[in-house]
Amino acid sequence: MHIQLLSTLALAVSHGSFQDLDALDARIAAAVGNSATAVAIDHRIKLATCPEEPQISSIISGAVSVRCAPLGWKIRVAVTGAVGTEPSSAPVVRRGDTIEVVAGGAGYSASSVGTALDEGATGSQIRVKIPTSASPLSATVARAGVVTISN
Repeated sequence: MHIQLLSTLALAVSHGSFQDLDALDARIAAAVGNSATAVAIDHRIKLATCPEEPQISSIISGAVSVRCAPLGWKIRVAVTGAVGTEPSSAPVVRRGDTIEVVAGGAGYSASSVGTALDEGATGSQIRVKIPTSASPLSATVARAGVVTISN
């Protein structure tokens, strides 16, 4: 994943073009509508210009994901005032599942692969084991196969 991100950045530098973050902020604001407010993307981030419109997910655990599938980049953008983040009752992550663990802050995110140590529904807290940590981490279930860690 790191190699792909570096090659995407190298491609952008060689072509001298980066994604217009102001336009992307406007698209995100339109996508979340009046029900929430998206935090502005950190303009220190330099993303290669996506050859197609980046895909914007629905609000999950207080953030939206913005993804450029052709180039392989993905960022998470925090959203304040979001509704619909209450836990559901049906488990979407089961003990032993391989899951994506996403950590982020204002304008950035990073992800890793981990193993669920508990079962959990969307919005619930579970323990997660990642290879780089000796101790389990506490994470919030965002959706099936994805948990988030807040800083």
